[in-house]
Amino acid sequence: MTTIIDKGGSPSVPATGKNGRVKTLIGGSIGHFIEWFDWAIYGLMASVIAGQMFPAADPAVSLIASLSAFAIGFIGRPIGAIILSPMADKYGRRTLLAATIIMSGAGSLFIGLCPNYAQIGILAPVIIVLSRLLQGFAGGAEYQISATFLNEHASVKHRAFAASPQQVAIGLSVLAATAVATLTTKYFSPETLEAWGWRVPYLIGAALSVYGFFMRRGLDETPAFEANAKLMANRSIGSILAAVAKYPKETLIVFVMQMNGVLYYLWLIFLPTYANMIGGLDRSDGFAGNMISTVVYIIGVPLFAYISDRIGRKPLLFATAVLFLIFVYPLLSLLDGQVSFWTFTFVSAVGALFLSMNNGVLGTVLSELFPVSVRTSGIGIPYAICAALFGGTAPLMATWLNGMGGVWYVALYAMAICVISIVTHLFLTPETRGRSLD
Repeated sequence: MTTIIDKGGSPSVPATGKNGRVKTLIGGSIGHFIEWFDWAIYGLMASVIAGQMFPAADPAVSLIASLSAFAIGFIGRPIGAIILSPMADKYGRRTLLAATIIMSGAGSLFIGLCPNYAQIGILAPVIIVLSRLLQGFAGGAEYQISATFLNEHASVKHRAFAASPQQVAIGLSVLAATAVATLTTKYFSPETLEAWGWRVPYLIGAALSVYGFFMRRGLDETPAFEANAKLMANRSIGSILAAVAKYPKETLIVFVMQMNGVLYYLWLIFLPTYANMIGGLDRSDGFAGNMISTVVYIIGVPLFAYISDRIGRKPLLFATAVLFLIFVYPLLSLLDGQVSFWTFTFVSAVGALFLSMNNGVLGTVLSELFPVSVRTSGIGIPYAICAALFGGTAPLMATWLNGMGGVWYVALYAMAICVISIVTHLFLTPETRGRSLD
């Protein structure tokens, strides 16, 4: 395979023509689309699933049980990261990308076909939890392998912009999931939705994973990995994991950057449910407003990625943390009480724009922190551990904190994460723009 060497000295996109590059971008991103479609659907339909799989006398207790299953799925992420990430560093990015997408799809299929509590009793929530764990196991490797794959195929000059389809895919998946949730809640009667309508999105996700699997099987391996393939083949999984310990500062930076996942889950996944809970917003209005804000996110990601290829990564990371620190409480306060569709949409869209500043450069910064020999492991392990501790628990924490002290407590939690991020970016995070990935 012929590769292009850019002016920065690192291999660029394989010279397979425009169709090959498009296939690389889609193939590298489609797993992220499917993974986040599945996770978004669970967050958006949590209240419906709660009654079917986690029934309780108090609807709030039922919802918390459902959200706990959402959080439990993140326990599988560190396990998947520890097992699968070094395999991607040893055997290649492409092979593991094909494996993660089929595992995620299997989890969706099990949830979509699972009988409810009234039919099989305690086995229903057990199956849901195990399916979430399987999806978490796959998700523990999907992000870092996909980010590594796309960034290693990109040139130095346009790296963040070329790798931005991964984060765009997240936005598209949330948009698709929100659209499906909106249509199901709008056109299915409450009885039909609770009986079987909520299963449709999961079966769609399972079907998409089959398509993604066959697409990924035909992708080219990254030039950076191929240049080091013989060296990596002789290394053990244990030695790759041990090598990650040589990068403590970079590991800490990854962990802190992933703490911002709390803001992502709160804004693009849980906000419609939260607005329904504290402001009485109709679910379908919340989903529709969330779709508009997700479009803002999709537009913002490549735009800010393009800007970062010219001015650097740190300014955007720093700006995101500062903006959320200042505006998170005023924005969330607008949802407290009788909230209108347009007020919710404004709150959701502003937060989505802030998130796009951070996420437009996130995968590229993480890839630029580590050498090729430990890149997926160095990103994946701290990323997945943090996701399990903070990302997956975000809806549950928001629900609990709101019950303890209202919007102010939820905002304080988000603000604390912003302060940690600001300090980290000021004193630890390097400017990585222009680094070679070879």
